[in-house]
Amino acid sequence: MVKDRVAIDMAGPVPPAHTQVAVLGAGPYGLSVAAHLLAAGVPTVVLGRPMEFWQAMPRGMYLRSAWSASNLGAPRGRYRMDHYVRSTGVPVPRPIPLQDFIDYGLWFQRQAVPEVYETYVRTVDAAGAAFELQLENGRTLHTQQVVVATGIRHFASVPDFARGLPRELATHSQDHADFDAFSGRTVAIAGGGQSALECAALLHEAGASIELLVRREVRWLRFVDSRRLSRKLVHAPSDVGPPGLSWLIHFGGAFRLLPASLRTNVTQRATRPAGARWLHNRVVGRVQLTEHVEVLRAAPRGDCLHLRLSDGGERTVDHLLLATGYRPVLDRLPFLGPTIRRRLQEREGSPTLDGCFESSVPGLYFVGRLADRSYGPICRFVSGAEPAARRVLSAVRRAG
Repeated sequence: MVKDRVAIDMAGPVPPAHTQVAVLGAGPYGLSVAAHLLAAGVPTVVLGRPMEFWQAMPRGMYLRSAWSASNLGAPRGRYRMDHYVRSTGVPVPRPIPLQDFIDYGLWFQRQAVPEVYETYVRTVDAAGAAFELQLENGRTLHTQQVVVATGIRHFASVPDFARGLPRELATHSQDHADFDAFSGRTVAIAGGGQSALECAALLHEAGASIELLVRREVRWLRFVDSRRLSRKLVHAPSDVGPPGLSWLIHFGGAFRLLPASLRTNVTQRATRPAGARWLHNRVVGRVQLTEHVEVLRAAPRGDCLHLRLSDGGERTVDHLLLATGYRPVLDRLPFLGPTIRRRLQEREGSPTLDGCFESSVPGLYFVGRLADRSYGPICRFVSGAEPAARRVLSAVRRAG
């Protein structure tokens, strides 16, 4: 099981006792925010293992995002993917392999955020007008501002029917770095988005027998080369959402001014489950696709798992893989202290944020997935990291 913590490695340098800003997390959002703060001369401590979540993803995956939407953010457009390719001489194909993106992220970290403290955060709580962080190594860090950029690991969505099932029989897709152990076994996958489809392809290629159970029908995104002018006109560089609508989503500051109901409709339209076109031939005709069906109940039966489906069908499989996405809610962050929780204003489990990602607790910022109710679905993708970093920097500067 993935540990419910910020980082893994306790070795290495010890963070100072005081700083102006603490950034929790060292993925694309944490590194981008830290890069902007450090370049502006803001004393900043970054806590987390660089690209941790990405390094735990199944080997052999690719990014669905276009090239233009796969850059981490640094001031003046430095350290982009193009710069990485030119600097290292490493050719990166399209679509971008996961390992190449991880290598790029680690290169970005070395250039823009050279010091990252790989340590757990046990608690973060308000201490007067500042914050006190208790680290799991027993040390305490005092800081004026905190940026929560811990990604989505805490937010794996597990359907009610799967709660309590043994790990030997059912797991979430984020629990696997590879699928070699499933060779020769029967696996049902619940889900119909990119993760479900790509896991299906990887499991099949690892020698498993796969059935993909999809609530609706599988949607495939139409591939258009991101270098073509026609695509650039109808798709924003952030590459989130359908043609035209992507430009509204691209500008998160404008998105947050929309009425709440419209923000919800736009988000649903832009994030419907779908698979990248380049994945089509690895799935269709190779794995069993069962559409318009969902799992209602699941129960162990000997060494197997018995599934009852919404169409009246039943299955007995060796394993059920839940590619059921993520549901970000504040209650799932284990490190937020009681004083912060009492003072945090929220809507449907997400923090209420101002125009610079600052919460109702002054000096406490949330970037990434927890910000998407305010700033839109761009916060679910790498391309949202740079605009978030710029806004956080502007607020930190004003606060002094």
